[in-house]
Amino acid sequence: MWGDLTGIAAGYKVNSWMSPRMIFAFALAFVGAMFASQMEGSAERFLVIFVSMLVALFVVADPHDREEAPAEPATSDGNSLDIPAIISHPQLQAFIDTSADAILMVENARVTAANQVALRLLGANIVGQNVRMAFRHAGAIERLSDPEVQHSGHPIRLAGIGQKNQLWDMRIQTMGPSQKIVHLADRSGTQAAEQMRVDFVANASHELLTPLAAIKGFIETLDDPAAGDDIATRSRFLGIMATETDRMQALVRDLMSLSRIEAEKYDPPQTPVDFCDIVVETVEQLRNSQKDRGADIVVDVTAGLPPVMGDAGQLRQLASNILNNSLKYGRAGTPVTVSLLRSRSGAMINFTVTDVGDGISPEHLPRLTERFYRVDSGRSRLVGGTGLGLSLVKHIVDRHRGHLEIRSKVGKGTTVSILLPVAPTGPS
Repeated sequence: MWGDLTGIAAGYKVNSWMSPRMIFAFALAFVGAMFASQMEGSAERFLVIFVSMLVALFVVADPHDREEAPAEPATSDGNSLDIPAIISHPQLQAFIDTSADAILMVENARVTAANQVALRLLGANIVGQNVRMAFRHAGAIERLSDPEVQHSGHPIRLAGIGQKNQLWDMRIQTMGPSQKIVHLADRSGTQAAEQMRVDFVANASHELLTPLAAIKGFIETLDDPAAGDDIATRSRFLGIMATETDRMQALVRDLMSLSRIEAEKYDPPQTPVDFCDIVVETVEQLRNSQKDRGADIVVDVTAGLPPVMGDAGQLRQLASNILNNSLKYGRAGTPVTVSLLRSRSGAMINFTVTDVGDGISPEHLPRLTERFYRVDSGRSRLVGGTGLGLSLVKHIVDRHRGHLEIRSKVGKGTTVSILLPVAPTGPS
C-alpha cells in the first residue's frame, strides 16, 4: 500500500510541515480513518484508508513543481481545485472491485465510478448517469444530489434498492469538492435473522398461551359447583387439562433444548458414541410405549458399525424425534423402516427412516426445519407436535458436523436421511 502511495506522489515537492496544506492533509487522513473505523469489512476499511491517504498526498504535494506536470484540474466554471480528482487514478477501479459491497464515486451528483457489485445492483450503465437515474430511490437521491452537503459517514438504512425485500446500509463520505464516496452494504440477512427472532417469540408465545387459555377456562368451569359436582364432567375436564399441561411441558423442554444446542453449536462433540445402540434402544422404547404403532417399526442395522463423535443425549433426542414423526404421520398399519449403515466413503454413518403416508409437497420441504413451521397445523396439533422437532434435529446435526436430507413424494411417504461423521481411530 505504501509503495503505491509513494509511487503516486513521486515527482511532487512536499510542502512544509506546518503549512495549511499539511494541516488540511492530516485532517483528511483523520476523517478517512474515522470513516473506515465504522465499516465492517476489512477490504472496505482498506479501500477508504487508501483513498483518504491518496487524497492527503495530493493535497500535501505541490502540483506546480512536478516534472512535466499537467494542467491543474479545474471545475466547470474554470476555478482551480485544491484536491485533484482521485477518480482519475488508474488503480482506483481495481481497488473498489475487490470489495464485496457496492462502492460508487459521485461527483457533482453524477456517478463517475462504480465497482462490479454496484453495477450488478444498480445497472451496468450507471457510470456517467445522474444519481436520480442511477439510484431511483428518494432517500438516496436526496442525500447525493446536493454536491455541497457534507456527510459524516453514518449508515442510512434504505429499503427497495435491488429486490423489494432487500435492505441496505448506505454510508456517504465527502472526499473533496463535490466528490463523494458511497458504500452500500447488504443488511438483508441481518433483517431476516431479526424477523426470524420476532416470529419465533410470537409463535412460542402463541403455543404457550393456547393451552394456558384452555386450562384457565376449565378451571373456571370446574369452580362452578354445578359442574364441579358432576364426576363425569370433572374427569373429562381434568383429562384435557392434563393433556394441555403436557403440551406446555413438552414445548418448554424443546425450547430449552434448542437454546442449549444453539449455544453449543460452535463446540462439536469430542466423545465417541455408539449410535447403533442409541437407535436400537430408542426403537425398543417406542415399541413398548406405542402398542398401536410400535410394532410397525422395521429395523435394518449393519453389524459392526463404528462409533460416531457425538453427544449421547442429543443423539437420543435426534433418533426419538425422527422416529416419532414417522410413526405419527405415517399411515396406521404401514411399516416405518429404520436403516443404519456406513456411507460409501466409509467416513460417515447413514441413519435413514422411511414411512408410508401422505407425503409432503415439494414447496414445503425447504421450510420443514424452521421453528414452528407446520405443513398442516391442525393435524400437527392433533397428534401432539410442538413444531420444534425437526428444527431440533437440524441443530443437532449441524452441531455434529453432519448432513440432513428430507425427501418426500405426495401420497407415498417421506424419507429422512442423516449422515454423521465416524469417530477417528487412534494412531496405529
